[in-house]
Amino acid sequence: MKKSEVMAQKSAEKQTDFEKDISINKYKLDEECISHSSLYARYGNMQVEAKTNLNNAKDRLELVEAERNLAIRKELADSGTKATEAMINSLLVADSEVIKAKKEVRNAEDIYASLTVALQAFEHRKSELDNLVKLYCAGYYSVPATGEVKKNINEQTSNAVRKNLNKSIKE
Repeated sequence: MKKSEVMAQKSAEKQTDFEKDISINKYKLDEECISHSSLYARYGNMQVEAKTNLNNAKDRLELVEAERNLAIRKELADSGTKATEAMINSLLVADSEVIKAKKEVRNAEDIYASLTVALQAFEHRKSELDNLVKLYCAGYYSVPATGEVKKNINEQTSNAVRKNLNKSIKE
């Protein structure tokens, strides 16, 4: 299996993990709230690592470009060909080592950008958790009262209203 195929497979696995990590089980809000900060920290650390890898890839690209620039100049001088900057730049852009290094920078940029989006998604997840907890506390997920239960609730409400009315009349 080629390196690119392995990377693609790992990327697909990470995507699946991300989808699982970002999802919320509304029936386990306590666990979701507790685990949120550790998930956010994990993805934050991954983003820091991705930024370091991106910077390393950029440094490697600069090094490869410098080395290949010198090698191209030496090859042209050895062959007696008059070198112009435009010619050197064209040969440098077409060089396989430079192309490979640029590809590595683009891959590192993609990973960093994906993790930036992931952290933004976790910010939204935090807001969603807050809203779901508020809904839960307000009884949004409670089962509607029917039959005898509804009758008892209505009686209790009526009794409470009468009691409050009687209080206000006595005062």
